[in-house]
Amino acid sequence: MPKKLGKLHYQIVDVLEKEPSGLTVQEIRDRLPSDIGPQQHFDKRIRELYYAYNIVQENNRYYYHGKKALPLDNQGISSKLRAAVINMAHGRCQMCGRTVAEDNIKLQADHKIPHNWGGPTTLENLWAICGLCNGGKRDFFKSFDDSEMKELVTITSVHARLAHALRDRPDPVPSWFLEFVANVNDFQDDWKRRLRELRLLGIDYSFAKKRLKSGKVETKFQLTKWTPLPDDPTGEVRRIEQEKARRRQRREEDENDE
Repeated sequence: MPKKLGKLHYQIVDVLEKEPSGLTVQEIRDRLPSDIGPQQHFDKRIRELYYAYNIVQENNRYYYHGKKALPLDNQGISSKLRAAVINMAHGRCQMCGRTVAEDNIKLQADHKIPHNWGGPTTLENLWAICGLCNGGKRDFFKSFDDSEMKELVTITSVHARLAHALRDRPDPVPSWFLEFVANVNDFQDDWKRRLRELRLLGIDYSFAKKRLKSGKVETKFQLTKWTPLPDDPTGEVRRIEQEKARRRQRREEDENDE
């Protein structure tokens, strides 16, 4: 990557941005101002944009898909904090499970909850993931409205956070996303149990599992039934569980009396 993008780089971006159907290298050259002069390794100048822009090459054509988020080091992750995050991962991507030694990946320090959702730059909100997972996570998060997510992560009830995370996504939601939604305000010893407890509130979902190339199983969830939440969803779950426990106790007592 270049230390600093120059005038030519921004002219290339301007040309690509105006042509959603993509352009070949020669077509990009032809649409640039005539005063740029001859350029050696012109395709390399295009690839240098990958650091800051989402540019995809397919069948010898380049497509522009917008500007990338700022590099993580520019989002306040110090070299010391980054080193701590990478070290704690022990050479394994904390999302897909692939390793540096066996899969030749490079780990990146990444915010679990993004900065623009109010996620802090702390050890608790950072993890080490590979470039492929980081790109997939970034693409997944593009479908979210920032103001909506800022509100979601401040909801006190873990059951309400999980319910809204499922309701607001038309596509299946990966388990890693639900896990950090569950843990955003208070650590959950068993976030999957909190998810199952939504059924006590009349909310249901389906799920599908897929084995990744790394061998890790990825689970995705999709809402199938929605019921308006009570004012205190977590309190209501607790009340229902306590009532179920009392009924079990009464049955056991009745059986012992027989």
